[in-house]
Amino acid sequence: MHKLHLPLLPCLILLFASLSKAIAEDYPASTSKKPVKVFILAGQSNMQGKGFPEPMVWQIGQDQYRERYTHLIQGGDYEAFLAKVAETRDPEQPRESPTYLWSERRDVWINYLEKRGNLKVGYGTPRDGFGPELNFGHVVGNHFDEQVLIIKTSWGGRAIAKGFMPPSAMHSDEQFAEMTKALNEKNRKWNEEEPARIKKYNERIAKEKAEGGKTKGGKPKRPRTFKAREMVTVEQFKANYGSDYRNMIQEVRGCLSQLKERFPGYANQGYELSGFVWFQGWNDQYNEYWLSYEDNMAHFIRDVRKELNTPKLPFVIGQMGHGGKVEPIKEDSPRAFIKRAQAKVPTYPEFQGNVICVETDQYWDMEAHAIYTGPGGWSKDVNKWRQFGNDRAYHYYGSPWFFAQAGTGFGEAMLKLLK
Repeated sequence: MHKLHLPLLPCLILLFASLSKAIAEDYPASTSKKPVKVFILAGQSNMQGKGFPEPMVWQIGQDQYRERYTHLIQGGDYEAFLAKVAETRDPEQPRESPTYLWSERRDVWINYLEKRGNLKVGYGTPRDGFGPELNFGHVVGNHFDEQVLIIKTSWGGRAIAKGFMPPSAMHSDEQFAEMTKALNEKNRKWNEEEPARIKKYNERIAKEKAEGGKTKGGKPKRPRTFKAREMVTVEQFKANYGSDYRNMIQEVRGCLSQLKERFPGYANQGYELSGFVWFQGWNDQYNEYWLSYEDNMAHFIRDVRKELNTPKLPFVIGQMGHGGKVEPIKEDSPRAFIKRAQAKVPTYPEFQGNVICVETDQYWDMEAHAIYTGPGGWSKDVNKWRQFGNDRAYHYYGSPWFFAQAGTGFGEAMLKLLK
């Protein structure tokens, strides 16, 4: 064991003090007296952020990738960052995160549901992960002298044709009544037929168990139990539509009404709603939701602007980019339909110059893609896979490089609109 020689202590203390000072001054808080620039980021799981830190840490350790993330590391010090990760990583408890020396932007605040503070890695849904908000915040933070606030409102598995449905696109009472009737009929039929299916399934696995027992994932199959689906009223059915839209507006208003409580650095300088970023689409590929995507998107923009009293609020639409440019999709597929709708809305006369669509397929991580789709797939070499991704293709492989690029693209598009 190496002993620390006492004469070195004063030097080390000075070194750490100097490093801490440099880190603290990386991104100082804004001193501008002008109103805070507020940006709203909304959508579903990929706006929540699926950028995993583990692949990013590996890439930071490689000369050919590390410059992608220099601005995210305290003081830009790769060695200190990697040393701290190695020191605090517990191989016995892989689910426990090590300590990451991420930089913080004091001139950019973020409010993501119950989490809030200075912008840094960690405002995504995986452990210590991130989404487009991270590089978006760096782009707009570098541009403005004013303090910036990002309000992120996103939830997984949401469709604009249902949860995010805007008020002006809402179905009529007659349509809701018909839809409720159809759902109840479907549930009634399921309640009648499911007990027989469960009985047949349970008899089969009981027989398999008697013959030695087949397993799934190393565990015996469990018998199923029946739970009837409830019949719903029109009001109960209707409440599911627009619920995420209403929650989004509530989150925005709640944050803006409590700026001083949530961000002590707020100096009552006021705020200005400056832009909106939308990144969503996956769940509208089902139930024929894609057929109304274009109309719903246009209504969404109009309603948000009206709700927030910002008639020309700049709007960035992140187009679906699953598969990148290497996996062609059928022209008549739901995904192609949605992508065309997302690109079409900014061409409306009322939206020209204030709405823009960003193609995210250009940011598809080709190295993650090659491993995921290669011979044997990602599971053939898990350690190799986790150098680039850690999730399924619908989450852009959990690639930190994808989410970093998307955030940059959204930020640059926003600045283009603001000019």
